[in-house]
Amino acid sequence: MNFKMKICASIGEPTYLHLEKSVKRAFEVGADLVELRLDYLKDALDVQQIKRIIDGCVDRCILTLRSNREGGLFKGSEEERLQLIHQLSELKPAYLDVELDAVKREKKLSEVCEGVTLIVSKHSFTHTPNQSTLSKWVKEVLRLGSLGKVVTTAKNFRDNITIIEILKRAPKGRLISFCMGELGLVSRILSPLLGSPIFYASLKKATASGQIELSDAVKLYRVLRV
Repeated sequence: MNFKMKICASIGEPTYLHLEKSVKRAFEVGADLVELRLDYLKDALDVQQIKRIIDGCVDRCILTLRSNREGGLFKGSEEERLQLIHQLSELKPAYLDVELDAVKREKKLSEVCEGVTLIVSKHSFTHTPNQSTLSKWVKEVLRLGSLGKVVTTAKNFRDNITIIEILKRAPKGRLISFCMGELGLVSRILSPLLGSPIFYASLKKATASGQIELSDAVKLYRVLRV
């Protein structure tokens, strides 16, 4: 499978004004995509405001409303969150990132997201599980999503090797996988070379531990020509 890795600026802002400015800035710096971490917004999520902000770049957006259980900041109920995800899917962004557990509970999400590339994600914020557990996660996220995302936390250098082995066995261009944390920087940087289709970078402040700055990512992969 042929694919070109895309650099994505992950943006978490407290207000719509800041979000709008950051989206514009990310594309100016050289991002291919922007991920809008909508759970960072302090006010109640207004889907029409999001529609306005992404007008003109909807085909270059990942919309994410991350649950508290998977490191997100959304404070409402799970029922409310899923209802908002349904509404966000109607905006037809390029990608919609939804957690594996939510997709397994809400079977209709795949149907609702028709015409949108669904990224089914699974995170471990405490450690990197063994190969058996990771293989199970990878199988599930790829079965339920157009793209799968399995992200763990590196507690030692060896965890990078574990993730690299998982990536090497996955279909090229379908699995996003790396380790978070400073110790996981190796897997994060190498992941596009091993078939990961999206590289997440930070614009001003990181939305995940270990993210490198967008400007540095653009320069790095321009040199590597990934």
